[in-house]
Amino acid sequence: MMSEPLLSLCGMTRHGRVPQVGIMARPRVVNGIFQGKQGPLLLRYLEAAEREHAFACVFDPTAIQAQRKRLFGYVLAKRNEAGEREVELADLVIPSVIYDQIISRRYDCSKAFIEARDYLKQFAVIFNGGYFDKWEVHTWLSVSSHIRPYLPHTARVTGVDSLRAFLQTHETVFIKPIHGSLGLGIIRLQRVGDGWNAILRTRQGIGRAIEGRNARVLYQHFKTRLLRNPHIVQEGIELAQFDGRPFDIRLLMQKNREGQWKRTKLYLRVAAEGDFTSNLTTGGQALPLSALEEDPRLSLQALKRSIRQVETLIPTCIEEQSNRTLGEMGIDLGVSEMGDLYVIEVNSKPWKTPMTISGSEQLVDLSFLRPIRFALGLTSARQR
Repeated sequence: MMSEPLLSLCGMTRHGRVPQVGIMARPRVVNGIFQGKQGPLLLRYLEAAEREHAFACVFDPTAIQAQRKRLFGYVLAKRNEAGEREVELADLVIPSVIYDQIISRRYDCSKAFIEARDYLKQFAVIFNGGYFDKWEVHTWLSVSSHIRPYLPHTARVTGVDSLRAFLQTHETVFIKPIHGSLGLGIIRLQRVGDGWNAILRTRQGIGRAIEGRNARVLYQHFKTRLLRNPHIVQEGIELAQFDGRPFDIRLLMQKNREGQWKRTKLYLRVAAEGDFTSNLTTGGQALPLSALEEDPRLSLQALKRSIRQVETLIPTCIEEQSNRTLGEMGIDLGVSEMGDLYVIEVNSKPWKTPMTISGSEQLVDLSFLRPIRFALGLTSARQR
């Protein structure tokens, strides 16, 4: 499976350098080119390190050589005849700082990966390891009196009584899998007359509405799903709309070299027609915040002030409460029809696009540079 012979065992690569940053992923390489949806992102990280005059590698946890305290990782190589930047496999010392870019929740929970990660922690600081779950995030943020007013009413689904309590209080309720992503598996409950309509969001889209008279009927209908995986039940916010479609605001918060939280990106995510989730991978549309300037119902300046009040509080609180080393997170903020701000979700592995059509190429570059700069800051701190 290796593309070149094993290299020297003396602690240095044939490049004559020890990697300062390791990017832990599940890379697939064919003829020197990263493959798959994550491939272009992995290349951008290596190129970002090169621009910072640093040496980085991308490695698979299965490529660790525990007895030798080394690993095999991909490093930048020459360009091919088509002008594409290639990578090559090298025999490397374990880097002292590792950026976790494992994007499979299932693999993240596997015994093999957990053992590999525990081994690496003996030699390296790993940042952005693991995933958040929705109940954890709510619990962490609830500790802060400054953030608490921005949190929707939320509880664990523990049975029919926990659902009934929400249906007695709110006109719209969402049931969400705590380990879910991309809006998949979310159930929206809306009051219709004396009963409720329930709609499930799946990979195939919005399902057919199910009618239920009360909490017991609805719980029984979704019981198998609710018992198979833990869920939260959450107050439904009547989100403001753009062009007749609900939207939320995505913040990409990242640390700089000094370890300070900075906003890298801010943009609207507008739901597809007929959808109640705004994820871009399921048909949502990305727009600049300035698209709201023509909306007479919202004050853009007031909205910006509210965002500034919480944008650094949220990652700081989560890092403190989770006791993890974090370098970035994606924060989804909902805006009510009255202009009030709510924390909808926080993601420890925000997906970044390697290119943009309508956005800022400079900010795209910055989104790949900042994790590398933060890693280099950690490397310097470990050397002092």
